Amino acid sequence: MLPTSGYKDIITKRGYKYHYYYVPAQGSKKTLLFSHGFPSTSQDWSRLVPHFEKQGYGIIVPDNLGYGGTDKPLDPAEYKGTLLAKDLIDIVDAEKVDKVIAIGHDWGSLIVARLASVAPERIFAYAFMAVSYSAPNPDYDFEAILKAQKEIFGYELFGYQKYLAEDTTAAVLEANWDTVFGIFWPEDPLVWRTDFAPLGALEAAIKEGKKRPLPSYLTEEDKKRMTKALFAGGLAAPTSYYKVQVRELDRDDERTIPKELYYPPTSSPIFFAATDKDFICLPSVQKAQLLNDNFKNHDVTIVDYDSSHWVLLSHAEELGKDLDKWLARIIPEY
Repeated sequence: MLPTSGYKDIITKRGYKYHYYYVPAQGSKKTLLFSHGFPSTSQDWSRLVPHFEKQGYGIIVPDNLGYGGTDKPLDPAEYKGTLLAKDLIDIVDAEKVDKVIAIGHDWGSLIVARLASVAPERIFAYAFMAVSYSAPNPDYDFEAILKAQKEIFGYELFGYQKYLAEDTTAAVLEANWDTVFGIFWPEDPLVWRTDFAPLGALEAAIKEGKKRPLPSYLTEEDKKRMTKALFAGGLAAPTSYYKVQVRELDRDDERTIPKELYYPPTSSPIFFAATDKDFICLPSVQKAQLLNDNFKNHDVTIVDYDSSHWVLLSHAEELGKDLDKWLARIIPEY
């Protein structure tokens, strides 16, 4: 657990309160900014942060908008990627940090990616867990993507997003949480292929009401803690991330981004942790987003993990060591 004594609050320029864990850097050490996804809080990084904190790194770990001690607006338009990225820069500004190494997981990876569009001068390097870099796409067509995924992979990778984006779904998740927990954090990663990803699968699995065992990387105490943190504010706000995606609310916002800010500067190294047992964020698809001409002049490091989507929980020690190697290479004074 990240100690509660290390948390602070800030009001961003948008007027939202953000709750975040903060440790100042020692000497010339860089500051690491961690951004979590769904359904998580800053505590999801608690197995990785101490490794870097002991080495003197500065640490910033916010509860992203909709989670934990941070405000939870219910208007999905407040969760556009560029807005969330600017919120994180407000935190960085408040701590008077010049540049950070931004590290994201799941939806947190999208926020980290948008930092390249709204404040590339503030990011020294980028690291992505499970979800790779995603460039702005003002022509995003959710239904067309589902159709293409079904044709290529045999099932819709993002079919569950349509269900999570419905206004009534949050209440259903909360009312059936024991079942939902076993789907979101399954012992067998293949559950995501059968009972989560495809269109209609998540809703059907919840109605079935099957209870599943916890994965090896979580205890009953972990489940109680995570549940308490998520239920404190409910799941209506967190599901807004999916409403933005499915309802294509980012389109107009992303049209304002100049093409030259679609990708990080070539001077910013990139690390990607590919999760080989992830049946939604398929490693082949995620790697392809970094192994194309848009990144041919970038310093890209890709490491594969025998892990489900939740690599930061199941493989924290291994991940920490690999990030150490990467940091030692990209930071001269490391």
